[in-house]
Amino acid sequence: KNYHLLDPKRITTIDSFITHSDPPTPNAGHNSMNSLTRPRALSLYRQLLRGAKKMPTPNRQNFVLKKTRAGFRANRNLDDPEDIDFHLRLADTNLDTVLVQAEHLSRIMSDPKYHSE
Repeated sequence: KNYHLLDPKRITTIDSFITHSDPPTPNAGHNSMNSLTRPRALSLYRQLLRGAKKMPTPNRQNFVLKKTRAGFRANRNLDDPEDIDFHLRLADTNLDTVLVQAEHLSRIMSDPKYHSE
């Protein structure tokens, strides 16, 4: 991933991991994702689920899993291409955040000084 694109000063904590949930659209049964959007959404979803497994504690893992599932479930019926693109970009940003934090927290928790203080 492009970790260099993330400014460490602007990365928020996983606790403020935001999933934008909009109310269901009137065409709730209609899915207007085009043939390129669906694979991208599924790929991001799978990557976020895999990213959750990299978190160093079960609580963090479960938090990311629940937020990911809830966010994708809340937005699965979007039909406005701009909204879909926005939420996919948001999911991509969230993926970067999860991966950076998983690496950072794992490094901190593996430090012997962390457990001795």
